[in-house]
Amino acid sequence: MQRRPFTSRHPYVTHGSITLAVLALSRLAFAQCPYPCWSELAADKFTYESFETLPVPPVAPPYEFSFPYPSQPKGASSAACNAQENPNVDLYHYDSQNQTWSGPLTGPIYRNPTYLEVSEKSTGWKGIAVHVQYQGKIDSSNGHTLVESVFFHNEHCYRASTEFGFSHYLKGLPGDNKIYFYYEVNANCQPKGKCRVHGSDAPLTDQRVNIGVPIPTDPNSHGGSDWLYEAYLIEGGAKWHIRVVDPYKHQTKGAPMDQDVQDFFRDIAGDYAAHGGEGYVTATATRDGPLLDSSNPPVMNIVKIYAAK
Repeated sequence: MQRRPFTSRHPYVTHGSITLAVLALSRLAFAQCPYPCWSELAADKFTYESFETLPVPPVAPPYEFSFPYPSQPKGASSAACNAQENPNVDLYHYDSQNQTWSGPLTGPIYRNPTYLEVSEKSTGWKGIAVHVQYQGKIDSSNGHTLVESVFFHNEHCYRASTEFGFSHYLKGLPGDNKIYFYYEVNANCQPKGKCRVHGSDAPLTDQRVNIGVPIPTDPNSHGGSDWLYEAYLIEGGAKWHIRVVDPYKHQTKGAPMDQDVQDFFRDIAGDYAAHGGEGYVTATATRDGPLLDSSNPPVMNIVKIYAAK
């Protein structure tokens, strides 16, 4: 199911002009836009999914997407994501009780209870920004996790994917008051042996870096709790520049961070910095099991998602 676009204007570079004159001005502005030049992803470029199937969660302006706690009693197998979707990767299943592997797998993949919006494929990704409001909390921990994420990924179904983006983990613990910028190769390939090079027993190793970003506790310049979280490559892909920004005054909140790119991601980062990555963006709330009832249920409300180009 595809979403209708919301036409509110934002200070970043946007697209969708309906006259040649405006389109020409837009192209000129884009050409003159210094790096990072933030390009908006329109809401109508996303497709909604859920497992089991539930209606699109209601949303009201200025938000384009709203992700409450996924209410499905269980997940489901997704025909849209076949185990053989990535021709370079074979997937295996680990039986922890018998300590044995089976595979390569075929057919639909099981997906946890989820609300999910995934974009069309696009190019030029050198970073990501999300204007978002995080609301609510998990009152106490029972060992399960709700994950609210917005991220770039080069594999449509996330298996052995290259990714970067922002994730918010809610467990009912003190660390719930921050989000993480992360980058990763061979995502969703744990435990080791789950993903293997096609036609061989060579395992693909999931490697990931998480960088904590505190969620501001004081209001923005409009009195709200929505903020703009940015991360983009600098110095030819040697570092990530990460910051929180007031979405209305475009002033940095707190000290920005410059983080060295780790060795496992350096070649990818260099290529993305030079040419931009090609892939998709997903915004989602997903959980790995039932969570305890909350007095103020968590919701992730997204105003806009942007690509650094």
